[in-house]
Amino acid sequence: MKRYRFRLEAILHLRVAEEELARAALVRAEQELRTALIGRDAELARYRALQPSPGVVAEAVFQGEELASSLAAGSLRVAEHQVGLVAEAAARARVAWSEAARRVAVLERLDQRRRAEHEDDERRADVRTVDDIVTARWVSDRLERQRQGVEGAR
Repeated sequence: MKRYRFRLEAILHLRVAEEELARAALVRAEQELRTALIGRDAELARYRALQPSPGVVAEAVFQGEELASSLAAGSLRVAEHQVGLVAEAAARARVAWSEAARRVAVLERLDQRRRAEHEDDERRADVRTVDDIVTARWVSDRLERQRQGVEGAR
């Protein structure tokens, strides 16, 4: 019986390694996205927590509150921009992992198909061997009977 060997085994191992790297990159990108979302939410909470002083206030107090509000809004915009950048990177990582997983799946299906073909070939070879043995045995028995018949007739 011939041992099955997938000719693309080395490529399959390479593709599996690539998929694992892509999965690790996706996990990192999703963690960075969660971190960016937490940072953005903190900036949003900080911005919303700013309350203008009620009533008439001194110009210095008004300008201080206006500056604080402006800085908080700027920080929120930066955080939202960062979330967008990180979300794009996470989406690219997700696509890269998906593509790597698809390439692995294609090779695994091919391996399964080739393995099944190999097993079918081996079964057919076994059947041929058994047929040859049975035929040889039948011919041998028939020749033996003929020889015994010829010797018995003498």
